[in-house]
Amino acid sequence: MDVVSVIVTTGKYFVDPIKKHCGYLFHYNSNIKNLEDRIGNLHAKIDGVHLKIEAAKRNGQVILPVVERWVEKARNIFDEDAEANKKGLDGWCPRYSLSRKAKKKTLEIDVLLNDGQFSEVSSPPPPLGIGSSSIKGIMDFESRTKMRKEVLEALRADKVNMTAICGMGGIGKTTMAKEVAKRAKDDKLFDEVVMVVVSQNQDLRNIQVHIAEMLGLQLVEENPLVRAERLNNRLSMDSKSVLVILDDVWDALDLEAVGIPYGGQHNRCKILLTSRSEEACTQMKTQKIFLIKVLSEEEAWNLFREMAGNCIDTPGLHPIAKEVAKECGGLPVAIVTVGRALENKSEFEWSAALQQLKNAIPKNISGLDSKVYSSIELSYSYLKSDEAKSCFLLCCLFPEDYDILIEDLVRYGVGQRLFAKIDTVAEARNRVHAMVKNLKRSFLLLGSEKGEEHVKMHDVVRDVAISIAENKGFLVRCKEIMEEWPEKDSCERYTAISLVTKELKRHPDGLECPKLELLQLVCKTLPLNLFKGMKGLKVLSLFGTSFPSLPQSINVLQNLRTLQFVNCELTDVSAIGALTKLEILSFSASKIRKLPGEIGNLNYLKLLDLTGCSDLEGIPAGLLSSLSHLEELFMIGVPLKIWEPMEGNKEEEEEEVNTSLAELMSLSHHLMALKINIPNIKVLPKDLAFKYGTIKFQIVASAYKQERWGNFREYLFKNLLGIAGYDVSDITKSRTLLQLLKKSEILMLGNIKDLKNIVYELDKEGFQCLKVLEVRWNNVEYVMDATSDQNPHAAFPTLESLKLMDLPNLKEIYHLQFPERSFSGIHSQLACFGKLRSISLYSCKCLKIVFSLSIARCLVQLQELDIRLCNDMEECFHMEGEDEKELDMIMFPQLTSIHLGYLPILIGFCTGVGPIELVQPSLNREAGRIGTNEVTNLEKLKMTDIQQHTGPFPESTPIISHKLFSSNTILWALNLENLKLNKADSLEVVFDLEGLKANKDHQRIAVLAQLKTLEVKNLFELTYVWKNVPLGIQGFQKLTSIEVSNCHRLRYLFPTSIAKLLVELQSIKIEGCDAIENIVQRDGEEEATDIILFPKVSSLILRELPNMMSFCIKAYSFEWPSIEEIYLDCCPKLKTIGSEIQSPRKSKKINRELDSRPNEHELGSPGFHWRCLECVPRHKNYGLMAVSDQGTTNKSQRSYSVKEKGTLSKPNDPKFGDSNNPSEIWSLFPSHIIECLKNLESIELVNVPSPEVIFQLEELNVEESLMAPVLDQLRNLILYELDNLMHIWKKGPERITGFGNMRFLNVDKCNSLTYLFSPSIAKLLVMLEEIRVTHCGKIEEILARVREEEEDKDVLFHKVNLILLSDLPNLKCFCNEANALEWPTLKKIIVEGCPSLSTFIPSNLNTPKLEGVYERRTCHWKGELNSTIEHIYKGKEKQANPRETISYRTSRYGRNISFQRPNQYR
Repeated sequence: MDVVSVIVTTGKYFVDPIKKHCGYLFHYNSNIKNLEDRIGNLHAKIDGVHLKIEAAKRNGQVILPVVERWVEKARNIFDEDAEANKKGLDGWCPRYSLSRKAKKKTLEIDVLLNDGQFSEVSSPPPPLGIGSSSIKGIMDFESRTKMRKEVLEALRADKVNMTAICGMGGIGKTTMAKEVAKRAKDDKLFDEVVMVVVSQNQDLRNIQVHIAEMLGLQLVEENPLVRAERLNNRLSMDSKSVLVILDDVWDALDLEAVGIPYGGQHNRCKILLTSRSEEACTQMKTQKIFLIKVLSEEEAWNLFREMAGNCIDTPGLHPIAKEVAKECGGLPVAIVTVGRALENKSEFEWSAALQQLKNAIPKNISGLDSKVYSSIELSYSYLKSDEAKSCFLLCCLFPEDYDILIEDLVRYGVGQRLFAKIDTVAEARNRVHAMVKNLKRSFLLLGSEKGEEHVKMHDVVRDVAISIAENKGFLVRCKEIMEEWPEKDSCERYTAISLVTKELKRHPDGLECPKLELLQLVCKTLPLNLFKGMKGLKVLSLFGTSFPSLPQSINVLQNLRTLQFVNCELTDVSAIGALTKLEILSFSASKIRKLPGEIGNLNYLKLLDLTGCSDLEGIPAGLLSSLSHLEELFMIGVPLKIWEPMEGNKEEEEEEVNTSLAELMSLSHHLMALKINIPNIKVLPKDLAFKYGTIKFQIVASAYKQERWGNFREYLFKNLLGIAGYDVSDITKSRTLLQLLKKSEILMLGNIKDLKNIVYELDKEGFQCLKVLEVRWNNVEYVMDATSDQNPHAAFPTLESLKLMDLPNLKEIYHLQFPERSFSGIHSQLACFGKLRSISLYSCKCLKIVFSLSIARCLVQLQELDIRLCNDMEECFHMEGEDEKELDMIMFPQLTSIHLGYLPILIGFCTGVGPIELVQPSLNREAGRIGTNEVTNLEKLKMTDIQQHTGPFPESTPIISHKLFSSNTILWALNLENLKLNKADSLEVVFDLEGLKANKDHQRIAVLAQLKTLEVKNLFELTYVWKNVPLGIQGFQKLTSIEVSNCHRLRYLFPTSIAKLLVELQSIKIEGCDAIENIVQRDGEEEATDIILFPKVSSLILRELPNMMSFCIKAYSFEWPSIEEIYLDCCPKLKTIGSEIQSPRKSKKINRELDSRPNEHELGSPGFHWRCLECVPRHKNYGLMAVSDQGTTNKSQRSYSVKEKGTLSKPNDPKFGDSNNPSEIWSLFPSHIIECLKNLESIELVNVPSPEVIFQLEELNVEESLMAPVLDQLRNLILYELDNLMHIWKKGPERITGFGNMRFLNVDKCNSLTYLFSPSIAKLLVMLEEIRVTHCGKIEEILARVREEEEDKDVLFHKVNLILLSDLPNLKCFCNEANALEWPTLKKIIVEGCPSLSTFIPSNLNTPKLEGVYERRTCHWKGELNSTIEHIYKGKEKQANPRETISYRTSRYGRNISFQRPNQYR
């Protein structure tokens, strides 16, 4: 039985694998079929996800990282499949191999399809920032600079929670608040800054929404108490400090009702008010109130000069201008408005203005100086036309701080007949936008963050405008709740009324308003007889109103020309048909199910707006065609079924038949603007001829319901045509579409079947009007195929943006067969793409170049170049036979941004230009790991010697070194500001400056002098960022940020000659670069005492650099006067910041610089060097190679020997013996570095095991006079996995001061640390709030004993509120001496896994706010701290019990730092 069992078991080991592998042969057909099905499913899934992504992007959403990663994985699946097809099948049985790979690939796709079930693909965009002041330069005045500093100082004060800026209207409170917000954010005084306008009518819900939006918080609750609580919780987060700016506060605001935390316990949230009322600020218990004063006489005059221009310098005008400026009273709003109003005016006009200012009798407006009123009134009176004045006054009808849609001003003006000699709505729109532009230039109106179609009015200007408008019969009221209709007894005198309220409790029975021409109402309901006494009404605009049917009294409005329903709920609007004079009718974003046929009676209707009517189900047939004067039709956002025939019996339900686009035929002679989206291009009339050549249209025809192009609320639009999901033959058969193609300014094509050549298949004239071309998901081969048998037209002469996405078959953008240097070819090319500003290419996998140089020569307006996921892209621009003398003509003077990503075979910007560095192809890969000198030495070896290597030597055809920019091409984009490189696997050098030429004056040209940001990621072959840097180079001086990651052959970042140029550099981030040893490498013969100054670097982030040893191996001195943040993660060899040689007590320290010029006797044999390169591993362990960087000299040579297995060992050098000298003490921050880190705020160290000391204080430069505080801005210190750390602070001078702002101290897994700080250091930590110590096996006490030389004095922890002690097996007490007795704010102590802990401090403690001691989810308290500790650990085993590891902190850079404790302790 046992034998049989063994045989059966043994057999299974053989049979099962055989069965499995035979299965690949037996199931060959089904495996292949399953794979084909899955590939089809995956293609469909990718297309669907793409549609959602594009829709989200158009709505300004941010695509989720998990979605982007999924799309990348899906694309890689197809890339791998294509690569496998190229390579073919190896092995004894192609069917077996194919079946096996198909099965494996099917399983991979199944996983992808399962992972791709996204409920959403995007998230809301980051919160909006706070805009800057529109008056430039005013904040540089001394009076404003002084106040700004004082306000910022108050915000820094710990005991001040609320600050206010008070002053009269127009004095600059909001401008000051915005400047303070900007400085506070820049100085990292707060993590978040939010600003909201409160205004006279306090709308708590609106205030909550605005604050939440700026915080990125969604408030969906309706209950105001719940909303307030959620907002309070968000603003009270301990991890974030927030500044809340409440602008324009008129009366005391109930902060609790809003949800804004306030009081001593909420010191992480501070409040800044601006108000005209000092009393309101006092009622809100504001602790610091700053009264902002008028500008000094000199400041006022300087601002006035800037506004009024040079005309005031003429002798006759100068004294008058001085008096006018004086009349403005130093008020910025007055100065700006008057100055702009009188700019370039005659002396007579200046004199008249001065007299008007002196004689002005302004109305009494609360909080508004009379000079402000008179100056704004003067600016109003100097407007050039009555039309402009009327337009200005219309803006005061809207609520304070409202984003006014300019289209509303257009429609109100048309209805009131405000514009002379205007025949069409389009003409009125152009005139209004021109007037608004002039009003903004005069500072009577302000720009809006919503874009050019919106405008805002300053609250002070609005007050004056309302005052002026009241004299012209305007009534403007904005209040959350109104008891009754205001001023109802005097309605007969009003010409315009605007009421904005959420609730009007009592409606009037009837109003007699014989003069009323304009009525704007924002309210929910209307009385039936409201319009009875308004027979002269010309404009009626209703917002947010709900009613089943229009009031019957609307029939009396026979003079009404403009009727707007915005966000209204409507059922029966058939009464509109009686308003026969109506010219503008809008149902924008309203809920209406069907348009009544009575609308067809409106013979004078010029504009019909149904934008966003998503509930609309039907438009009666014949309605549109009956509108004989219709000029503009807006129907974007209307359901597509509107254009489809309704189901049912047509004879019986004739009235139910929907409209069709054929009705547009009757409108074509007068239609001037059309915005529609349709379900199918076949519903378009085949021949729709528009009379007006200037017709504006946005037509989207998509077979995909999710597809939406165009902006709903856009009325100054460009001609847009979007077509997706159809055959090219369907397009070419439609005369209407061909006509629209010729007139289109924006063309978007998606998944057009059989489209190969865009220009000659869609518009043989070459798209003469096109400005934006976007093509995706097509089989297009050429954008323009100018073959010899087709006479090439000058295509795309006005094209500004070219975006090509997911075009797998695209071979060339511009294809030309005949010689490019022929006359006709050159002529047509020069006319093509001459205005192109942006090129975006995504996933065009067959495209090898963007353009040839003959086309590139024309791209003088190119601003942005973005190329990603183009697998065959070799170079951006290709040189084909061009004369090298003509290369100097290649310039991209406006190119500011280049982004190149996922281009695996990219070898340069333009490879045929510049000095050619030849490298043997067989050595090219290996030479990429070594410097220029090593390559030179390799080239010096005789070929016969190298060929002694066993085996055949590879073909010796030389190839070009792969560099993005050569010394020639780098001069083509002198104004480049942003450069991003990612996954360009073949690039070896970014900037190769060999042969950089001087200009005609023998001055070296400044190289990339405008470059601001540089990102280099995942360039696996990159060996140099900068190479062959010539002496005396100039350039790169504006570089502010550099980020390098996953460049595993890169051994250093900056040559010293480059580092010294980077005077504007603010951020350095390097991560995942396995070979990097130093950040800065010497590249010349500079003196060792040279200082490398980084005057503006504020952030230094180094992550996952396994061979990083120091900042610079040479004896340079580094200074960091502006650095605020240092983050080091996984740098196991890093011992010090700065240079190794400079660090104290290291005179015998090894110089690890490797040999760059090996001596012949070290080679062993002529073929030795080749064998060395062969035996070096090809993965990421480059730190052991016997090579060096280009700046190495013979003075620092080191030699290595080679072991049998190909590893390098150290030679017998006595200096190597000192590397492990136990007497050496490595300090990460030596004293000379500490002295220059005056602004450092945060230090985070993770897995940096080499340093034994963090802060070396022993050798600080202490003079007799009081020394400056050390690291006095440091707030956060986080230490994690520092294996050799013995001291955080190493003994310093007795008189040391500093560390006075440290808030948080976190120490985890530092297993050589025996204590945290000494009493002399603890006394300095007066602001410390949290102490967290976890997983430190040797720690015995937190506060060490007093040393003999230290003064014995009590340590007071005034601010500490949390102490966490976890997994400290040898911890015996917090301190062994009774010298830490006062803990006035301590709330919580958490103790876990400290079995040796017997007492906290050997004395009674004062802990008035202590809740208790938490251990394992339980709060313990025995009346006194020491007794509680003793109770917890009495009788417990002297070892920590294993528990669940809970993350207590997530590093901002992605690493979870953990300790073992319950969730409730968070």
